[in-house]
Amino acid sequence: MEHVRLKRFAVRMRERLLEVTDEKSAYISFMRLGTVFFAEQTFSSELLDMPQSERRLAVKEKFCEFAEKFGGIFRLYGQCGMPDVLITDDAISEYAAVLPEKSDTPGWLHQYFNEPYRSEITVGLKNSRRLSADKIAASTQVFTPEWIAEYLVENTLVRTWQENGCNSPENLTFLDPCAGSGNILLCAFDAFMDMYRKCGYTVKNAAELILGRNIFGLELDERASCVAETALRIKAWQYGAYDVPNVFSFTGGETLGSLLSAESCTGRIAELLSRKYDVIVTNPPYLAKNAMNAELLGFVNDNYKEYSADLFSVFMVRCMELAADNGRLGFLTPYTWLFIRSYEALRRLMCTEKSLENLVQFAYSAFENAVVPICAFTFMNSRHDISARFIRLSDFSGDTGIQRKMMKNAQNGEQCGYVFNVNAADFLSLPSVPFAYWLSKNVRNTFSLPTVGDIADVREGLITGDNDRFLRRWHEVSAEKIAFKRQNGKKWYLLNKGGEGRRWYGNREYVINWENDGFEIRHFVDRRGVLRSRPQNIEYNFRKAAGWSAITSSAMTVRYYDENYLFNVAGACAFPKDESKLMWLIALLNSKTAAVLTQAVNPTLNMNPGDTARIPVSENSDIQHISAVAKKCVELCRQDWDSFEESFDFRKHPLI
Repeated sequence: MEHVRLKRFAVRMRERLLEVTDEKSAYISFMRLGTVFFAEQTFSSELLDMPQSERRLAVKEKFCEFAEKFGGIFRLYGQCGMPDVLITDDAISEYAAVLPEKSDTPGWLHQYFNEPYRSEITVGLKNSRRLSADKIAASTQVFTPEWIAEYLVENTLVRTWQENGCNSPENLTFLDPCAGSGNILLCAFDAFMDMYRKCGYTVKNAAELILGRNIFGLELDERASCVAETALRIKAWQYGAYDVPNVFSFTGGETLGSLLSAESCTGRIAELLSRKYDVIVTNPPYLAKNAMNAELLGFVNDNYKEYSADLFSVFMVRCMELAADNGRLGFLTPYTWLFIRSYEALRRLMCTEKSLENLVQFAYSAFENAVVPICAFTFMNSRHDISARFIRLSDFSGDTGIQRKMMKNAQNGEQCGYVFNVNAADFLSLPSVPFAYWLSKNVRNTFSLPTVGDIADVREGLITGDNDRFLRRWHEVSAEKIAFKRQNGKKWYLLNKGGEGRRWYGNREYVINWENDGFEIRHFVDRRGVLRSRPQNIEYNFRKAAGWSAITSSAMTVRYYDENYLFNVAGACAFPKDESKLMWLIALLNSKTAAVLTQAVNPTLNMNPGDTARIPVSENSDIQHISAVAKKCVELCRQDWDSFEESFDFRKHPLI
């Protein structure tokens, strides 16, 4: 709840500040005052006791004092003005009321103040815009909640120290190469402090060693790096230490950050990139390939082509290079890499050369600040024959609190049906190596059978480039112009466009302009003459098919389509090589067994043709009997569909 209030306050203050000053001054004044109130809680009361005319000078003096003690955000941009809107009674009181008493508070101030800007960039990403260098950092910053940072640090740093006999941690090195505002580094600081205390060090000496020898951070965004420096110095100051942490940002305009080699950098950054680390924990940037600018795309294709589907997977491999051979790594990333085919090389690398130890798969959209489904995991940077512990929280809907509770139950050793122990090498027996850790050994063995792709052509349909122009619902156009049965000379033809989850029959709502064999769609170009449409797999149009919706929120639902239909990208289809097996195939894909196997090959919301093609099929099932039952199911669902007016074969309501 405290973060909800903090976010609302930050967004509201950003709007008010931008009405009276520029963005840089708005940011720095908001961050500095919030950090002062966080570090010195009595200062807000002192300000409230002053006349409005004296507050500006008091704040300026405090900022100068903090610049000497904590640097970072208090030195960035030098001295900046203090807008009056920040030092009114209402603003000061609300500041004090919404600030959590946790060391990562400055980081959340930074994130929430910048949230509207990040959201604006995200809209551009959805429109397939490539990001310029100055927007990459802002768009990819999603900071790590404290309890997840603790999980990652506990299973990497603390575990490594314990395995080393709980000796002095002076020589243990910890790196976050995408440090953001330092949330993970702050957690590592606490873990190191606990180790040093157990080894008999004074807290002042421990804090000095932590900042000087143990933790290191690199960050693309100068602002975030400064926040991390200040937050770490405030934490160390509480133990009597005033050392400057080893946290550095790259030069302005840089897009590669920690992907750079040591030889490409200078000074302390070059030194940090030339080392090997005992532990690396990070929340890397998430950025799809189609949003990378030319420099970044060229670099990842040249250096990490097999792992270039997303920037986070590139960083995973880069961190493996920075880690010691027997080092440990921890990540918070989208969980798409566990299943989707474009990450197969990464999964094979993890199964053959690394040792996965722990993984938590969180529920879709369980985290407000993450726009993708995520997972947290740790592994050793070398191969050992061990089982990994998987915690599957994807079936528990609800907010972050629910996820945290269920994970805590699993960690406390409670009997949970959502904890699985599997050796990652076992996944190598599955096609495309999906990390389907919840499957039994018997289910995994079914993937040795032939697949749907062996008995059918599985395809996605055409892309018009402008559905508003080329698609209509059947009742929106003249029936005389619609080819309800395949025939030449019509303008509109029936279209399989996916639709809601419905089995056997239905979702026959759309028609497509396929006049003159789709001439207009085939030649639909933009102003530069570039083809906007993608008339792919059109040779499969007007063939009987098993069709399903490419996007689904539950199990795959498959329907029969006759020879009168075209299909588009939203309505993927399978075309049996032996047409007599069509009904049998529809029955198979609608079965509970197929639902389980579908989750194995891709448990995300998208069921693309490649995933469906990998589903195993039984060689010994009774094809004739199953086909007959499936045909009856299709007929019953056809009658149901035709009982309502959305069907073009509707005659009368069944109750009449």
